[in-house]
Amino acid sequence: MRRVGAEGVPDQGGVIVLRVQRSEVVREGARREVRAPYAISTSRMRRERYPHGRTWEAHTHLFDHELLWGVSGSVTAMVDGVSWTVPPTVGLWVPAGAVHEVTAGPGGDFYTTYFRGEVFTPATERSGVWAGPGLVAVCAALREILLHMRRYGMTLAARNRAEQVAFDLLQPLEIAAVEVPMPTDARALVVARALIADPADPRGLAEFARLSGCGVRTLTRVFTADTGMSFVQWRIQVRVRAALTYLAGGLPVSVVGRRVGYSTPSAFVAVFRRVTGRTPGECFGVVEDSGYADYQGHEDPEGFTDLPGLAGRAAAG
Repeated sequence: MRRVGAEGVPDQGGVIVLRVQRSEVVREGARREVRAPYAISTSRMRRERYPHGRTWEAHTHLFDHELLWGVSGSVTAMVDGVSWTVPPTVGLWVPAGAVHEVTAGPGGDFYTTYFRGEVFTPATERSGVWAGPGLVAVCAALREILLHMRRYGMTLAARNRAEQVAFDLLQPLEIAAVEVPMPTDARALVVARALIADPADPRGLAEFARLSGCGVRTLTRVFTADTGMSFVQWRIQVRVRAALTYLAGGLPVSVVGRRVGYSTPSAFVAVFRRVTGRTPGECFGVVEDSGYADYQGHEDPEGFTDLPGLAGRAAAG
């Protein structure tokens, strides 16, 4: 098979070959997910088809953008080496050409909507906002329009009008950027995937070292070498990144804190503010629970005092 360059041109067999981390090769048929004259297509990944969960291994759609939304259960995605958790009321935008892997846990259920790249004309066209992965608000109106796109009996004119409404309703969520670089070492990757699947996993470093089949020192060393941060720092990043998506989905702060592994709201907000430079209320306008509304930054529940370069960083998610 002839390999192609970074431009992603298919070989004669219609197969795309792309390079990703550790020189792994990703292969994906060079097919269109949306064919003209249509601009949008929606399908559903039903839990009945995958009762024990499923992982769609790393692949790319060269021509069409993808929106993962309507999640029930646990759905996570790795897009260009960065992990994302997809909550029920928020969608994950995957631009055309982005290498991504999607994992649905047991009972996971979600929709995928594809947008034909050359006719994608969103109302929000700020520079670069759709060029990378990010979270998208899925309001009730957008949800119904995307479901409407599963019907192919309408006239082309009616469908085109509905597609334009969908474009108009797409709105990116601007949240603090929290990077979660994935380790490439197979031993560390086992641990990383376990924590992304369940940020509240209570196991400590020694237990995770046993899971990975190596010693504590080795696991610590490979995490630092691969991600640029310690295991403790990386775990915090995973928790805060997951918390951001849950908060964007409208969950109460106390619920989010427990879901990502913190026993009290004050412990959660201490770490959240340390990483993002803001409280959850400042990020999303949520009502702050009485347990931490007066928090002044004295608690250090994770046992660390600094995350260099992270506080105050803010960008589109």
